Amino acid sequence: MLSLQPHAQLFVETSGSCDGLFSLLDRAVSSGAQSLLVLAADANGFTPEQLDARLQAQPIPVFGGIFPEIVADGQILKQGSLVCALPVAAHVHHIENLSDPDADYFPAAELLAVKIRAGSTLITLVDGLSKRIAALLENLYEVFGSRYRYLGGGAGSLSFEQKPCLISNRGLVMDCAQITALPASVSLGIDHGWHKFAGPFFVTGAYDNTITTIDYKPAFEVYRAVVEADSGQQFGEDNFFDLAKAYPFGLDRLSGDVVVRDPLFRDGNKLVCVGEVPANHIIYILKGEADSLLQASQRCAQSAQTDAPLIVALLFDCISRTLFLQERFIEEVDNIHSTLPSGVPLAGGLSLGEIADAGNTCLEFFNKTAVLGVLTYREQDE
Repeated sequence: MLSLQPHAQLFVETSGSCDGLFSLLDRAVSSGAQSLLVLAADANGFTPEQLDARLQAQPIPVFGGIFPEIVADGQILKQGSLVCALPVAAHVHHIENLSDPDADYFPAAELLAVKIRAGSTLITLVDGLSKRIAALLENLYEVFGSRYRYLGGGAGSLSFEQKPCLISNRGLVMDCAQITALPASVSLGIDHGWHKFAGPFFVTGAYDNTITTIDYKPAFEVYRAVVEADSGQQFGEDNFFDLAKAYPFGLDRLSGDVVVRDPLFRDGNKLVCVGEVPANHIIYILKGEADSLLQASQRCAQSAQTDAPLIVALLFDCISRTLFLQERFIEEVDNIHSTLPSGVPLAGGLSLGEIADAGNTCLEFFNKTAVLGVLTYREQDE
């Protein structure tokens, strides 16, 4: 009976040590898992030299990444690791060179399409500091389309230093996308709680994840005028992200909603964001309050509810929501964790961008958004 299928099991340690992670891997394999999801905090300082040999020796598929912080059930961990022992077999694939300005990801996606069974859920993790994430997602959706469901996010570090951050049987790698096919269905919730505050503006110059001009003026000058006037604070040499976390950009969509883009730092008068911002596009500067963001997390959790037998709940929640909500971020985690039936684990990464299919129209790379995916057994697996 489908109802007797087991939940995933969560193994957690908070020391952040390599030995701690290796112990979790051994325990998870011994539990009878068919594949392992590994999420680790950036503060652990893991390197390929420390992890590769042990990851390459694992007897079952391994996938996952390193994030600024991770979520293990109701805990938020700034240091430590979790291993989720999954009762289904994963098939892990990679697409390389995610910052190469000349790369065409379409052929690589086509090669994957012949290997992955239709109806799979694709856990799509990327190096969140790569420059061409949107291009990869666009090509991926062109090939795979709505025959699959998608869930994932951007791994990496809040230091904004690009370094190896994706975990698999290959070891620890960077500047690529990791696409893991699971024989499971997924129920999704996606919400952010930000609203339009200033604009519209017109992006008159941009490349990759960098905005150069807005309304034919230097991008930072336009942004600074709005943010400083509203906040009563001024941008200095080292406080850009502290101010910018409360004033993201919103890319207009035909649906009337906005996809949020996080400005990470300034490069002279240019603004570098998490994910691409296309030239000749309408954008807004957004604003939010703690209550509106927490209400969004409640809606996200409700949207993902399902009556199907559950395997695990996976959360990709933007790290800048944590920085914005500060001590109230635990309320966001509680809003989500409390909706899950007893025994169903919640595993999450506080991410540099979030990935999901927002209604069978395209594969979006979100920022400052909560994306919850509740994995369930497929009907044909009964």
